[in-house]
Amino acid sequence: MESVMWQVIEDMNFNERGHNGAGLYLTNESGLSLDGMRKVESFARLKCRALYQQLFDVKGVSDDSYDDLRWQIVANGEEFYNNITVEKAQSMIDNNEFTESFGYAFHQIDDVEKLIEEETAINERDLQLAHLEECRQGKHGSFKQVLVSAFDKADNGNKMKLSLGFQNMFGDIV
Repeated sequence: MESVMWQVIEDMNFNERGHNGAGLYLTNESGLSLDGMRKVESFARLKCRALYQQLFDVKGVSDDSYDDLRWQIVANGEEFYNNITVEKAQSMIDNNEFTESFGYAFHQIDDVEKLIEEETAINERDLQLAHLEECRQGKHGSFKQVLVSAFDKADNGNKMKLSLGFQNMFGDIV
C-alpha cells in the first residue's frame, strides 16, 4: 500500500504544478474516492512528521520554512525521501531548493468534501419534497395527506411548529 501512496504523491507532481495544481490533480484526476484522498493526505502528513526529528539539526530556516522543507522532501517522492540526510537537507536550505508548501495541496480535499455535503443536502431535500408531493396525492395514507395539506395552508410560524413536531416528515424545509 505504501508504494501506491508514494505513486499518487509523485503523480501529483508538486514540483511542476505547485500546490494548487497538485491538489487539483489529486481531487480531479487521480480517480481516488474521498476516503482514498484522505488516506494519501494522512500518509503524506505521517511522512512529513517522521522527518521532524531526523532533520532537526539543520540550520538557517524558520519554523515555517522547516515545515516547507519537510513537505518538499515528501513531494520529491519515495526515493528522495528514503535517501534524505541532514547534509542533503542542509544543502536544500543553502541553495533554496524548496518551496512553500506541498501540504497546501491537501486543502483541495476539504473543498471536495464540502461539495459532497452540499450535494447530499440538496439530494435529501429533493427526496423530502418528492415525498411531500406523494403525500399530497394520497400515496402515503390519508393522515399524511391531511397533515401536508395543513402544512401547505399554515403561516410561517405554524409551518415551523409543524416542522418541529413532525421532523421526519417536514425536516428542514421551513
